[in-house]
Amino acid sequence: MVYARRDLRVMSFNVLNGRSGRTRRWEWRKDAVAAAIRTFDPDLLSAQEVHDFQADYLRTQLPDYEFLGPGRYERWTAGECVAVLFRSSRFEKLRQGHFWLSDTPDLPGSRDWFSLTPRVVFWVKLRDLAHGGAPVFCFTVHLDPISTRARRRSAELLRRRIVAEAGATPVIVAGDFNANAGRRAYRILLGRHGGDGLRLLDSYRCAHPVPARNEGTWHASRGVRLRRRIDWILHTPHFRTVSAGIDRAKRNGRYPSDHYPVTAVLRLAGGPGSAGPSAGRHAG
Repeated sequence: MVYARRDLRVMSFNVLNGRSGRTRRWEWRKDAVAAAIRTFDPDLLSAQEVHDFQADYLRTQLPDYEFLGPGRYERWTAGECVAVLFRSSRFEKLRQGHFWLSDTPDLPGSRDWFSLTPRVVFWVKLRDLAHGGAPVFCFTVHLDPISTRARRRSAELLRRRIVAEAGATPVIVAGDFNANAGRRAYRILLGRHGGDGLRLLDSYRCAHPVPARNEGTWHASRGVRLRRRIDWILHTPHFRTVSAGIDRAKRNGRYPSDHYPVTAVLRLAGGPGSAGPSAGRHAG
């Protein structure tokens, strides 16, 4: 695969709550997490389930990135964080924001729809210096694992907020959606609902049009190959998917997380080497 110098390398990685069980202790996995990120060398990274001590470690290991992201409770750093890391030599931050996935999205720590815990979406608007300062939005998200209603309503709210914040600006949405690609939350996000003008494409399906039985991204820390692809990198048709993948590698004999990191290389439509938007290559 030949990449253009200005192609955008995007990764989404649920790094697994650092306070989860003894056999998956952060101290045993943290070097593998950092190695997985360095291996792909993303320009943009969406990270989920990040506690403050995990964020501190990643900051020390990834000094070329700016780390941004709120916790899910009232205080900025309280609870697990959804974060965006961006390469500081390529991007300049313009503005940022966050909201809770609830009927009162601006109320800190709020939750509805039978959600297990509060869920927060973080977004940042960046100036891409590799493209003459062109703006791009990145939204990072982690949907509820239990309530199908929460995932549906969260997808509807997420669409509305993307339209409100980004308008016609290029957008990337990445995270752990806790729903298999093709299910209702996926269809809501990728559909054309209510004439809002937003269209999102699934980078993995653009690159791999035929669904496979073993393309799952959650593996219970055992490396199993399941059908459920619940980690996605979505983008507006401003971008063309050059490649997309799932990193199933062990590092030092360990899986970094119970999720495989997912990756995509995106090219701004009309840029060097571009054949136009990926909309025509998307299988839905």
